[in-house]
Amino acid sequence: MRLALALILVAGVVSAAPSKELKPYAGQVVLSPDTPPTSFSELPGFLKINFDKSHHYESLKWDVNFVGVLAKPADKVTLIVSDPTAKPDASELVTMELSTTRDVVIGHFKPTTAAGFAPGKTYAVTLTSGKTTLAKAELVLRE
Repeated sequence: MRLALALILVAGVVSAAPSKELKPYAGQVVLSPDTPPTSFSELPGFLKINFDKSHHYESLKWDVNFVGVLAKPADKVTLIVSDPTAKPDASELVTMELSTTRDVVIGHFKPTTAAGFAPGKTYAVTLTSGKTTLAKAELVLRE
């Protein structure tokens, strides 16, 4: 019985691991105005086209899609978009809970001036689990 349980756990870990094609993006949030693909097999191509080695993204459209490839496995993560120059109690502008699939998170957020976003400022975009940062990027909104 214990052997069967061990085999099930190992199989679950193997199937949850990201593919080799996604490993270069582990720990990164890739931001894009384009909608990410719905098929997991198309993600490597999307990431390759949109990935910025500096982890710094600029967006003319204030409509942000993202794909986060987690550095460590997690079932649920929190997306936090914050202003690193603001006081700690006012720095988080967007916070949302997300589920993961194969250590990948796909989502969307729409920054607005009413929420505290401004053109030309740099924002930190992070995916966290508890106090652990699993993926990150920087975003500058342009007019």
